[in-house]
Amino acid sequence: MKTFSLICAAACFATLPLSAQTALDKAAADAEKKLEGALARLSDVRETIGKEKIPLSTERDKLFSDLQELRREADRAQRVSDNQSADLSSYENTLSQQQEMVDYLISLSAEFGRGLGAQLDPSEFAFYEDEISASEQAAEDPYMTPLEKLGPQKAVVTAGLDRMEALSGGALYTGKAITEGGLLEEGTYIRFGPVTYFASQSGKAGLVQQGSSIDPIVLPIADGAFDSGIVAVAKGGEGVLPLDATLNNAMAIAATKETLLEHIQKGGIWIFPILGFAFVSLAVAAFKAFELITLPKPKEGILAEVLSKLAEKKKDEAIHLANSAHGPMGRMIQQGVRYSDHDPELVEEILYESMVETQPKVMRLLPFISVTAAVAPLLGLLGTVTGMINTFNRIKIFGTGDAKSLSGGISEALITTEFGLIVAIPSLLLYAILSRKAKGYLARMEKMSISFINGIKTIG
Repeated sequence: MKTFSLICAAACFATLPLSAQTALDKAAADAEKKLEGALARLSDVRETIGKEKIPLSTERDKLFSDLQELRREADRAQRVSDNQSADLSSYENTLSQQQEMVDYLISLSAEFGRGLGAQLDPSEFAFYEDEISASEQAAEDPYMTPLEKLGPQKAVVTAGLDRMEALSGGALYTGKAITEGGLLEEGTYIRFGPVTYFASQSGKAGLVQQGSSIDPIVLPIADGAFDSGIVAVAKGGEGVLPLDATLNNAMAIAATKETLLEHIQKGGIWIFPILGFAFVSLAVAAFKAFELITLPKPKEGILAEVLSKLAEKKKDEAIHLANSAHGPMGRMIQQGVRYSDHDPELVEEILYESMVETQPKVMRLLPFISVTAAVAPLLGLLGTVTGMINTFNRIKIFGTGDAKSLSGGISEALITTEFGLIVAIPSLLLYAILSRKAKGYLARMEKMSISFINGIKTIG
């Protein structure tokens, strides 16, 4: 580059005038000096850089080493921080699991307390009521800490275990109970497994059951046959205790049994028309059965004997023989013999008239039994409707929680239907039987009439 500049300068110098040539020489000399000064400064700078490069490189290497060390320390600190975060998360998870376990134990203990309360005999309420109540309140209290809640739960569990231990071999404890006659008496309870007996100080004894009162109710057993044994055991002696293998279920079922009159009274007002139809229908059926059974019937072969006399032209003897037959059939034979000399078609009409006259008498009162069979279920259905209306009206007032308030309407609804069917089914059967017997009697009259007409046609 420098050589090219000199060549160019020389070329320019050769082409310029002298004065210009001198100026150019001077400028070139100045430029040369400046170039040499610049090169000298460049050399000095390079020398300075060469001297300072090694310390700077050393310092750079040292700083890089320090940076690497700081990075390693940062990595170690990050690992420690991560480990601490993992430990904290694990601790939080463990703490959460422990809290859930404590809540579960509190809930389970409270449920145990409620179950204990449901299993308690009425005579035991006074002994465990405080622990059960405290357990339930603690479980529902949002302001108590879990540690505070565990105290009442532990107490109710301990009480339940103590109760099991106390009852394992039987237990005696004093208290009050409502005995026969509605008297609240002091006495001694005998707890034997799931069965509790009570012996009062006055000598009354029986089984304990829960009634509508908050106090235990004592049921007498077999009219006091076991009272002496229960009293003896209550006093610490020996005696025979009755044991119900059904755990009082048999007595509860027996208590629900009712007399027929009580059952009828639960049916409401519509039960009385049903029973009225039943009694009248039964009376009509009995009367009709007696009437059909006692209805006179001619002896076997009398028609053949009468036709034989008529064939022998012994009409008087035939009439005398026909008069010996009684009842509608006998009267029909008598009419036939009396008009046997007339045209057979006339005799047939006379006999048919006798049958038509007899039919209402034989079939009378039977329609009432049929009406009873049809009306009784309808009255039962009417009672069902009124009973359900009463039930819904009580639901509006008392809701569905009180079963006793609903039992009246339900009883009326079901009992009327029950008695309606009880009356209708026998009435229908009685009507079928009596109607068939009456129709059988009329069919026998018709057969006898046909036989008589055929006989006189043969004679004629």
